[in-house]
Amino acid sequence: MSAATIGALRQLALQAGAMSMQTIPESVRNQARLCILDTVGCILAGSRTEEAQLVLACEPGGSSEAVSVLGTPHRRALREAMRINGYLGDVLELNDLIGGHASIGIVSAALALGEALGSSGSRALEAVVRGIEVTSRVYDAVYLTLRRYTEMALVPVGIPSSIGAAAAAAHLLDLGEEQTLNALAIAGGLAGWCPAEVIFGNGGTFKPMLFGAQPADAGVTAAYYARAGMTGPRDLLDSKVGYFATVATDGRFDPAGWTGRWALAQPRRKLHACCGYLHAPVDALGKLRQRLGQDALQQSRIEVRVAPYVADVVSKEHLPSSPNDARFHLQYCLAVVACGADVILPEHSIQFAEQLRHAEVLDAMRRIAVVQDAELAHYHHCRVEIVDAAGRSSSQSVSAPRGSPQDALSDDEVIGKFRMLAEPVLGPERTRRAIADCLALEDVADVRELLASLSTSTKGAHS
Repeated sequence: MSAATIGALRQLALQAGAMSMQTIPESVRNQARLCILDTVGCILAGSRTEEAQLVLACEPGGSSEAVSVLGTPHRRALREAMRINGYLGDVLELNDLIGGHASIGIVSAALALGEALGSSGSRALEAVVRGIEVTSRVYDAVYLTLRRYTEMALVPVGIPSSIGAAAAAAHLLDLGEEQTLNALAIAGGLAGWCPAEVIFGNGGTFKPMLFGAQPADAGVTAAYYARAGMTGPRDLLDSKVGYFATVATDGRFDPAGWTGRWALAQPRRKLHACCGYLHAPVDALGKLRQRLGQDALQQSRIEVRVAPYVADVVSKEHLPSSPNDARFHLQYCLAVVACGADVILPEHSIQFAEQLRHAEVLDAMRRIAVVQDAELAHYHHCRVEIVDAAGRSSSQSVSAPRGSPQDALSDDEVIGKFRMLAEPVLGPERTRRAIADCLALEDVADVRELLASLSTSTKGAHS
């Protein structure tokens, strides 16, 4: 049978099955370790939010249950713990953008299942690589020809992440090729459709379930179903009514295009605690402010040109109505930058109501105009122009925001981000140990050791 006649899901199962410590380059393994570290940091930071208390109350359990809820003294059954950790890691919009939003679902699934099974650090790392790579390859197959959100009404990252989480779980459960194929297929069928209204509209506090919690749950559940003998829709991706045809005008998986290529070799990590669509405009306006001085932005009109599909969903006419809405609000985040911020921090959304009490923030929002520019095809691309009262203009274009593959965060910057997120929860010494353990994950005999160190006691975070 030729490669052309093998379905995309089987090709992905075959590729995932070939990924092992012997075949994964060290540079890729290093990026996977950093993905785990970065994701754990996001979960720990999320554990301090009001949303954490809501989701913990909605997922009841007891202290004797099997799996850790990171950053807390709580434990839950496997599925509940995965959902909570996935939710906490996405709530602040700081989790990475590799393969859409691959790491939050994959890492949550792999660590929770690894803890339940007593898997080695090496096996968990392999699972994370497989999961992120499978997710990224599905997403890459559609990204260049995605339909606009106003046409398809769904955000196309939930289904790839669910399939990737199944690939990770299949490895930890030691499934064979046919069972792995069925796990990927079942996961795609179980995945939520990730409604665009929830992500970019009035989604309330529910949104973080869709990028991390639900994919982790769907993927691990699918792997258990496949292990029990259940079969799935193997043509789910590439049939005429499949995922590729639904979300893209020319979606297709090219297995040969991934020969020697790794998504993890081109990481997309977040510096700003907001939707990735906002990062290029934030950086562009920040560069203008640094070049021209704060006063130049005080009375100027600010025009922001972005791709039409970006403007569709993050350009808002209303003031932010919730912390989550603030993280997806282009005018609000740009106003924060115009008033002096160089980085969008978690507190900019958590304390959005306080920000909106500042007259200069409201004034800046009123002076920002968002323009759809059909010549801009990627969310990394934008152009910001300011025009002062005398009609003088200055502009700044960005094609690679900080954290993108073209301007990647260094290893030290990722570690520094983790330290900033983790220390308020774990304290300095436990944070230092967590960094060391994540960066030497292959040496960890049982991931339960790592997960235990990332939970807090009832006596306090610094104990």
